[in-house]
Amino acid sequence: MPFSDFGIFLGDVSLWEINHFTKDPLKAQKSVLKKIVRRNKNCELGKKLHLGDVKSIEDYQRIVPLTTYADYEPYVDRMINNKEDRLMFSGKNIRYCSSSGSVGKPKILPKGINDLWKMQCIGFSVSVAVAAHWLKKNKGIRMPNQMGPLVLVLSGHNLDDNKRCNGAGQVPLTYLKPITRFFCTSPYSLLCPEHEELLDTSYLQLRFALENRNVTYLGSLVITLITTMFDYLEENWEMLCDDIEKGIINPNIKCTPELRAKYSKMFKPNPSRAAELRKEFEKGFDTPIAPRIWPKLVWGYGMMGSSLQVYIDKLRKSVGDLPLHNMGYAAAEGFFAAPVELNVNDSVLLPHCIFFEFLPIEEGEDHARDDVKPLLINEIEVGKDYELVVSNFSGLYRYKIEDVVHVTKMYNNTPRVELLYRQNLSMNVANEKTTTQMVEYAAAKTAEKTGVGFKGFSFYPDYSTKPPRYCMFVEPEKKVDEETRKKMIEVLDEELKGVNEKYFKYRRWGMLSEPEILILKEKSYWDYRESLRAKGVVLNQIKPVTVINSPEREKFFFSHVETENSSTIDEYNNKSKANA
Repeated sequence: MPFSDFGIFLGDVSLWEINHFTKDPLKAQKSVLKKIVRRNKNCELGKKLHLGDVKSIEDYQRIVPLTTYADYEPYVDRMINNKEDRLMFSGKNIRYCSSSGSVGKPKILPKGINDLWKMQCIGFSVSVAVAAHWLKKNKGIRMPNQMGPLVLVLSGHNLDDNKRCNGAGQVPLTYLKPITRFFCTSPYSLLCPEHEELLDTSYLQLRFALENRNVTYLGSLVITLITTMFDYLEENWEMLCDDIEKGIINPNIKCTPELRAKYSKMFKPNPSRAAELRKEFEKGFDTPIAPRIWPKLVWGYGMMGSSLQVYIDKLRKSVGDLPLHNMGYAAAEGFFAAPVELNVNDSVLLPHCIFFEFLPIEEGEDHARDDVKPLLINEIEVGKDYELVVSNFSGLYRYKIEDVVHVTKMYNNTPRVELLYRQNLSMNVANEKTTTQMVEYAAAKTAEKTGVGFKGFSFYPDYSTKPPRYCMFVEPEKKVDEETRKKMIEVLDEELKGVNEKYFKYRRWGMLSEPEILILKEKSYWDYRESLRAKGVVLNQIKPVTVINSPEREKFFFSHVETENSSTIDEYNNKSKANA
């Protein structure tokens, strides 16, 4: 059986389960909760929460309170530091997953075999099966043998109890090391390098992928990485073609001596492929380049969503109408939803994997009220927004993950949802997930280290540069000259690198540019507050503007900028004129 057929088979099994359980999601939810309670009632946390007294969903909601990460952190610390087991759940802890947390400290959650198995099956195979069915139905072709670049770096580290910890999206691939050579153009040592900071991974991934004319897919954990790959290609195609022609690794790119020696043995002079590529690159990049250099390319995948739409639109310039599969909605807490078709941003909730509750969010609000009644999967409505509460097999019970989802439509009798935003998230320009605490800390340290006090500051996602960047609007307590402003930019960049590992990596990988700082006129934040009061907003309801995330805020703050020369201002002015 060809390797791609095996992936399709596994995906079809998961798709059958999804189709079956979504027909009666409440029945599936009752079964999941019963299993969670039965398996974990005798662990330390299960006894504390009186899981043994739970006989129904109603009992569960009455006996077990809503929880946050603070309720679990002491148990996680004991697991890591004291190597204690079976604290949060009765099964054996296999590994950990990390997610965005407070400044410098991500949330770390244990993973048992049940949750890991679901993540592996759904995360690895559903994409392949959905793509195969789409190609057969819409193109009349069979899914070809899979081979392509996985544009990613599988980072992670061992904790004090010697168990591995990394992001949830990386888990499925970490278990596929023995077979990656059957479907990935890059060697596994490039996917999971020991010293990633010493490698030019963009060059090396393209060096292997361009050599192979038979690429059939483009893959990544997040679609932004594929977009960045094509940016790098457009800027460096001449160097890459020269190196392919000569069969070398360019001496000027970063690479450890060991890997340079290892990879150099894999390449031979290939003037015919270099000439083929050069011919297409010399035609320019105004028409999609991907199908011209990889004629067998049939699909791509990566995590997508409305928050990343700017990257998806940009990617289309390189890949044309290539069908794209959203990898789904997953986090350290579990795999929540999976897409059952291509070219969509929403996903079908998985009622057989996680027990869900939903806190309704009123129109105009970004959080659910404290006294709101949690709803079940059969009670939520299309078109409404909800804060997600989850219970899993790995020790989370009625856990508020601070995600807000929008119900788009139904699949069978189960909602399809799209992640709208994370409540503690401030900036997410390239899926780097910088929290409010992180930007506030970075801003405070910038003020401290430059000696410039801030009367107020706000962050803005700036797409005027390639790649995009953070822009911080600042009203200083004293006049700021250009030299000081540039120093503030340098310090802000370093502080953001220090509080968010993903920001640090994405800056190094060329996915984010150096930030910008725009100086606001005196009394800008006072004027903003007064403008809201003039609209009838009560003073104690006016909160600090951490993120400029609405047209009204954009209009106000850009009208109060004192800085004169900035592409951020030029881009905003051009956009405003176009929309006038």
